[in-house]
Amino acid sequence: MQTAASPIRLSELNQLIQVRLEDAFRDQQFGVIAETMGISHYPAKNQCYLTLIEKCDSTNTVKASMRARIWGNSYKCIQFFEETTGQVFKDNIQLLLKVKVHYHVLYGLSLEIEDIDCNYTIGKLALSKQAVLQKLLDDNPQHIREVNGEYITSNKQLKFPPVIQHIALISSAQADGYADFMHELIFNRHNYTFEVDEYFAPVQGVDAHKEIYKQLVRIYESGIKYDAVVLVRGGGSQLDFQAFDTYLLSRAVARFPIPIITGIGHEKNESVCDLMARLKTKTPTKAAATIISHNRSFAEKLQYLQKQLILKTNEIIISQELVLNTLRTTLISESKDLLNQEKQFLKAQMNTAIYVAAKRLQKENVNLLKIKFNLQCNSENRLKSEQFKLQHFTNTLVHLDPANVLKRGYALVYQNGRPITEVNQVDVKAPITTRLYSGEIESQITYKKKFSDDN
Repeated sequence: MQTAASPIRLSELNQLIQVRLEDAFRDQQFGVIAETMGISHYPAKNQCYLTLIEKCDSTNTVKASMRARIWGNSYKCIQFFEETTGQVFKDNIQLLLKVKVHYHVLYGLSLEIEDIDCNYTIGKLALSKQAVLQKLLDDNPQHIREVNGEYITSNKQLKFPPVIQHIALISSAQADGYADFMHELIFNRHNYTFEVDEYFAPVQGVDAHKEIYKQLVRIYESGIKYDAVVLVRGGGSQLDFQAFDTYLLSRAVARFPIPIITGIGHEKNESVCDLMARLKTKTPTKAAATIISHNRSFAEKLQYLQKQLILKTNEIIISQELVLNTLRTTLISESKDLLNQEKQFLKAQMNTAIYVAAKRLQKENVNLLKIKFNLQCNSENRLKSEQFKLQHFTNTLVHLDPANVLKRGYALVYQNGRPITEVNQVDVKAPITTRLYSGEIESQITYKKKFSDDN
């Protein structure tokens, strides 16, 4: 191995490198795009140490790295970055940095960060979001369209039921947003009750959007007729909400057949899911409050309708009472008039009946007198005629009296207590009794002879 004629120490070599680098990069600033890693903060010293890396787009492997630091007055750029973007300065953030090359004899090569370009971070997120929105419009014309700057989706066109009561909630079980939503919903001042089915999923991280998407699929496949699906998470930076700007999840929200309410806790900006959902709210608490307000609105409508119903009912009752009173007065008046008319009519009828009856009685009296006279005349004549007949019959009876007949010399013949009128009736062997006017004679028959009809 060959060595230099006069070897030098490592520190001397490092010093030589330091001089050469300082000469090469003196007063030069570079804009570097890199991703943060291994950040260590020392606020009391206004110092921050980290590693900047660059990853391969296709393999996601690190293809370059370098140590970096933020010192002194430059440390304020971290606070400014967080306030401007709403993003915490942490690992795995891609940034545009203003840096200087620095070489230290002991610590080696590093970059000294003098400033962070907030617009790059905000713009990168905006460009990514806009690209997702455009892809949604291009790929889903039947479900998503833009009208006057507003996104009209199938989900936005769904109607909430009058009362939202059965809810499918998607959130992380550990998220503050989940607790805030449930607390606001359960302890509402109207004492409304809700049935909440929980579908837990991580709400931030590389694959968060895939897990949330899976929960939407589960809700759809359950076949349960939920009144609404609520998607919530707590606050955070813009980069924490990247899951809600993804094409996969946003498309699912836009096409979902149940109304979706978002309460993603993103106060400053809207996520793509917010733009696709039926109703967006700023926080989980406001999502719950909106549901309660929706139900309260329905209850107030019912109360208003109840009051209107009572008022209208009272108005109808009062008006009908007036109508009834008028009808009653009219009925009484007309009844009295009708009764008077009928009374006069009946009085006239009665007078007519009395007159007709009197005339009829007079006529019948005349007829009765005629009949009486005729009866008297006919009775006397009939009586005389009947008396004459009776006398005639009396005389005939007297004349025909057996005693008178016997008195004239006739006699009655009896045999065995029966009168004998025919010779054939006589039993020669039995005695006969002959009754005369003055007595009876009992005889014995010795001979009988029947006269012929000619004798």
